[in-house]
Amino acid sequence: MLADLRLLRDRGLAPELNCIHGYPRDEDDGPVRTDVFSFHADSAPIEADTYLCTYHGPASEGLRNDEGATPRDLPATRAALLKVYGGEDNADFREFLRENCYDLHYAPVPSARPFSFGLGHLWRIALDYPGTRCRRASTAHRTHSPGHPPRLLLIS
Repeated sequence: MLADLRLLRDRGLAPELNCIHGYPRDEDDGPVRTDVFSFHADSAPIEADTYLCTYHGPASEGLRNDEGATPRDLPATRAALLKVYGGEDNADFREFLRENCYDLHYAPVPSARPFSFGLGHLWRIALDYPGTRCRRASTAHRTHSPGHPPRLLLIS
């Protein structure tokens, strides 16, 4: 843990060590969950990466890029999102998707095999930012399901 902190600080980053007792769930059971229990990609307004390591408690899970589908592009989910939006499928609707983070969440395809980040492994997760060369720059990830013991987590 100390070596990971030193490594990240030596790169000019500001890592934080947190004991996380739980995360809030979406209060609304809308067409797409946008909490950390859903597979998602992180985003930033500038080029950046996230570094993540779980030392105690359930580790994060990842989903390979080809094993995730964007729910907003599934016809039934898109129709439900349009209903929530209350308008037509146009540039304003796409901005609505972005503003509400619907464009950052993913559903596993039927053949998907999510993987564990494991304990004590420092992961570098690319973020989606303006100018990213590909639509999803990173492996989608999620936290453990609710009801588990606290996590000791390093994030930068």
